[in-house]
This record gives sequence, C-alpha cells and structure tokens, in this order.
Amino acid sequence: MELTKTPDSEVPKIIGDCGIILQQVEGERLYEIGYHLRRDFWGQGLATEAAVACRDWAFTHLKTDRVISLIRPENLASRRVAERVGMTVWKEVNWRGLPHCVYSIEKAPVGP
Repeated sequence: MELTKTPDSEVPKIIGDCGIILQQVEGERLYEIGYHLRRDFWGQGLATEAAVACRDWAFTHLKTDRVISLIRPENLASRRVAERVGMTVWKEVNWRGLPHCVYSIEKAPVGP
C-alpha cells in the first residue's frame, strides 16, 4: 500500500509504502512486513500505524502464525517501529549478503 498525505490545498503525494511480502530466510518462507517512509514524515506514527494494519491483516487473512521484519542492525528507526508493532528480535541472519535482525511476532492464541 502507498502511504499518502493530502493537505486540503494540495494534490496527494506519496510519502512511503508498507506491505507484506513472502521472503525466503534461511530456507524458510516467511511473511515480512516492510515499510519505508520519507524522512520528513518520521516521528508522526505513520509507519507504525501502517505496520500495525499490515500485521492485523496478515493474521486475519493469511495462513500464518508469524510475521517478520528484516531490519539492518543500524536502522534504529525501523527497529523502533517493529518494537511498537509488538515484534522482538527473533534471530540475526546474513540475508542478501548483509547482516539483518529478524524481528518477529506470533499470532496471539485464540482462547476458549
């Protein structure tokens, strides 16, 4: 999904994107929530809001009990978004030739 911002007097502008993609990580196929946001829109909760919507959609509509986010260790802003979504570091991997933290959250069990 594209993230857009539209002040009343302007045409909508793309300020980022957020979505779910099936990734291959260490031989396992996992759904990843990915997000990118223009730096001038950081700090407004927009990436977190979009990532939460993707998380909730994934657990409702996909046959998965876990979603992840692959984040470079030095990307503190993305790490904070993942943590606000409820993810924690699951493991560290070398993915596409670079070290990544694999943030993960599991679907909450449905109780009786």
